[in-house]
Amino acid sequence: LETEDRVSVLPSKGDTRPSLTDGANAGTARSFARRAAGRSFQRRVASEMRTQDKKNEELAVAQSAPSQPVKKVPKDPVLEPGLVDFVCVVGVSNIGDQKDDDGGRGWVNSSPECSLLEQFPPNDEFHIKNGRNVVLANKVEWFCFPEGWKIWRGEGPPSPADLNCIQRYSSSAVASTVQSTAAFDACLGCTTSFSWFVIASNSDEYGSKNVKTYGAVIKFYVPAPSGVDSTQDDYAQTMEGRHVKSPSDKKKSTAKRLWVPLGICLTSNLPIVGVMEAMLLRICETLASAESLSSQQKILPIIHKDIANLIVNFQKPISGVLHCSIPFLEGDRLHITLPPPTGLPPLPHGSSVSAVCHLLGAEGLNLMLSALLTECKIIVHSNEISNLAMVSEVTTALLYPFNWALPCIPVLPDAMLEFVEAPLSYLLGIPTSSLEQIDPSALEDVVVVDLDSDFGSSDYFDGRRNGKATKAPTPLPSSVATNIAKAVFRLLREEGEVAEEYGASAFTRSRSLPRLESESLAEREFRISVALQVCGLLRGYDDCLFKVSASQPVFNRDKFLKTAPALFETQRVTGPGNGRGATPRTLSPRSKRFLSILVNCQHFHQFLHSLDEDECAFFNEVMYTFDMNDEQED
Repeated sequence: LETEDRVSVLPSKGDTRPSLTDGANAGTARSFARRAAGRSFQRRVASEMRTQDKKNEELAVAQSAPSQPVKKVPKDPVLEPGLVDFVCVVGVSNIGDQKDDDGGRGWVNSSPECSLLEQFPPNDEFHIKNGRNVVLANKVEWFCFPEGWKIWRGEGPPSPADLNCIQRYSSSAVASTVQSTAAFDACLGCTTSFSWFVIASNSDEYGSKNVKTYGAVIKFYVPAPSGVDSTQDDYAQTMEGRHVKSPSDKKKSTAKRLWVPLGICLTSNLPIVGVMEAMLLRICETLASAESLSSQQKILPIIHKDIANLIVNFQKPISGVLHCSIPFLEGDRLHITLPPPTGLPPLPHGSSVSAVCHLLGAEGLNLMLSALLTECKIIVHSNEISNLAMVSEVTTALLYPFNWALPCIPVLPDAMLEFVEAPLSYLLGIPTSSLEQIDPSALEDVVVVDLDSDFGSSDYFDGRRNGKATKAPTPLPSSVATNIAKAVFRLLREEGEVAEEYGASAFTRSRSLPRLESESLAEREFRISVALQVCGLLRGYDDCLFKVSASQPVFNRDKFLKTAPALFETQRVTGPGNGRGATPRTLSPRSKRFLSILVNCQHFHQFLHSLDEDECAFFNEVMYTFDMNDEQED
């Protein structure tokens, strides 16, 4: 059904929540289908106690309220406008002091200043007056250019070879980075760089959830205004008020001048990085199609109108209920969807899970998950800025049912490097060029992950990175690490088979923007496999959980660290004579060391407070399945 606001309501075909049958074994899938047959006695009693506690609290509130209590009326879903929050242009506002520069061709020795040049809406009050609690991040230009700003002097903009010191993408860059950059290069006819970032914030209240702002930016170089550089070839003519020679003059083609970085940025509180990338590409294509000043004047109002529709008129999708299909400039309609709140967390863009597995491999992913689950200080660095945000977002999503609630800055600007010395745990992403500015002594208690290196190296397990001593996280239980490694190998093999069988030519134009693609079946099965392993660490938690009230859980750590099934590892022992193997379970010191840290982490305590919320629905289904499997084995 198409409404006047161009929002399509798609019919639901059954439950859209992820199912264990997508990636678990057949036995687990059959048990999952029979979960309605019954629950364990302990879980049923715990559920009844929580329900009774809630009723008692509601009764107490009703007795203390006035004689005519206000009835709660369930609210219907409301369509809220604003797929995009802001569009802005960032760039160099001051080229800085050039007294130490020699005036030759190449990178200019100066300290330019970058600032926000334009934005729409013009201020935050525009959204606040219209009932939207969104603001443009302070110093957004820092996140658009986290590696800093450099000015180029030459006959034309810097080439890919000239940008080697900035490195648009490393040798290990995934296909999404290379293909996206090539699309923008062909469109604008110059060297470009696409990146995206995430800014997370929360209130001072304990247990508050992070509110994320996603930003996508395309960066390129444009000519600086005439007369700003004393070494520029047309400087004298400009100062004397004379016109510069016409472009038809052959000498003009060899005249060197300054080129300054410029960026066009879109921000949104929705995880739609792939959609915003497609929007930026269409904006650049439309601007590049203007061959004259008159045609440009006709095109600009069209761009302004479509951007205004994104910010003011077009409605957001409703998670798991309503999908949006919107037009934007030339091209197919853009489809936007959000997963249901009862399932696994959303991903920033398509192909992100397989891309992260390509970058990290099995060893690197286990390293990241162990560091995140034990709340270490973590620094991820790479020459490719987009990889920083992608790895941070995907690995934190794989923590389900936990949420990373500590400081998280996936792309840390140069101006904020002192945050590395903060006394609390964090997750930071830093360009490799910026990491060299950090004192090595400040990294001794930090887990440093180099996305451009080989994770199969022993350096990632003895606490040394590039010859500098850093921290090695407490490893995951051996069975969990093994199963996650198998899931990584299975995902990469299946993705490779699909690419080999069909190839890029079998896909549409969207292959130039892989971030627009939806999550593949292999990626979903992988996420479910990892979720099973992380949820399995908590088996037996309900026997150790008591509630003084519906909002005050009390967890018996000592009991859990003695009875949790995840503490015990299965060891295969060959039987004498007949060759059959027995499978005794013994206490694993490695597992106990890991779980001892896990149950004392902040995200574990926040998880206990959110057990009755929608986001834990999938976790509860997994626990029911584990319980029924245990009952069948007994």
